Amino acid sequence: MGVMMSSLPMIVCGVLSVLIALRLYDSRNLAMVRLLLFMVTATVLYLAHCVYFNRLTAVVPLTDTFYCFCNPAVFPIYYLYIEELTEYRPNRWRQALCLAPSLLCAMTVGLLYLLMDNQETAFFVQRYLYGNEFASLSGLAWWQGLCHVVVRIVFALQIPLVLYFGFSRITAYNAVVESNYSNIEGKRIVRVKTLLVLFAVTSLVAFVFNIIGRQRFVGELDPLSFPAVLFSVLLLLIGHVGLNQQFSVRDIDEEVFQKPESLETSADSKLLERIRMLVNDEKLFLYPNLKVSDLAVRLHTNRNYIYHAINVEMGTSFSDFINSQRIDYASKLLEARPELSINDVMTRSGFTSSSAFYRNFKKFKGITPTEKRTK
Repeated sequence: MGVMMSSLPMIVCGVLSVLIALRLYDSRNLAMVRLLLFMVTATVLYLAHCVYFNRLTAVVPLTDTFYCFCNPAVFPIYYLYIEELTEYRPNRWRQALCLAPSLLCAMTVGLLYLLMDNQETAFFVQRYLYGNEFASLSGLAWWQGLCHVVVRIVFALQIPLVLYFGFSRITAYNAVVESNYSNIEGKRIVRVKTLLVLFAVTSLVAFVFNIIGRQRFVGELDPLSFPAVLFSVLLLLIGHVGLNQQFSVRDIDEEVFQKPESLETSADSKLLERIRMLVNDEKLFLYPNLKVSDLAVRLHTNRNYIYHAINVEMGTSFSDFINSQRIDYASKLLEARPELSINDVMTRSGFTSSSAFYRNFKKFKGITPTEKRTK
């Protein structure tokens, strides 16, 4: 049972790695490649944990070297996955630098293991890895212990950095989606953002366990069961969300990310009025997949001017502007056509999902469609 608990996260990661690899075989994209890299790295990480907790000391130096790369690398790799979902042209050199600290740590640890003789290695494994005794180390073993302390520090420092930049990327991406699409269901990144927080929390738990000392949980089933199950559930959620994340920055028109031209020379002072007339008179809001570029074509203008008129002059996003029109229309339908079901009202108002319809109705009217009908 103890072996099963220590290997549970590794098994989960291994299975998810296979599923993601199969998905990549049918539909290749860089975000999914990053997710696969994350799962493979996590698999190796938990393999190292499994070896450690089951006292397979003969292979501990090898797995410990991989551990010193995977432990500080797993969080940055998840950030690289987020960046591939949200950044149109990510800087590849910057991405490589994200993994440089982890790679340097692993190379240093591996080199020290090669330089240490068998007796020194066995002493380090028993005294430091299983005994958490740093003061008794000397020579190369002391430097090895210092490197392991650095690995912990690197891991801890990366958590706030990845949280900050990950949230910034996702927030900026969602703003782009809301400014260009009326139907944002399945396009915004929400669950990944939640998982990022959960990932940070569980990583803090892992950091606390490291501070306490992994050696305290060797052979102890009950204390080991909690983190094993916790990490396994989180990894299942990450894999599930990743496999179902269909829309990303690659599906947004490239022109959205081009530098906007100056608005001073060709901006139309009456553009906002023209937008309102077009949307209301022709009821364009009833088109479920209406985009900013559609208005730009109809009005023979640049999408940047549409963005400026709605986001800056009106002070709202394109999705909120269109969805507010849809909700007004739906509200009138609920009153004028009591024979229509709420689902019929939803589809006639331009919505494609009941969750989006109910959420927006509550947002703009303060009540649900059902409450509106019963009033």
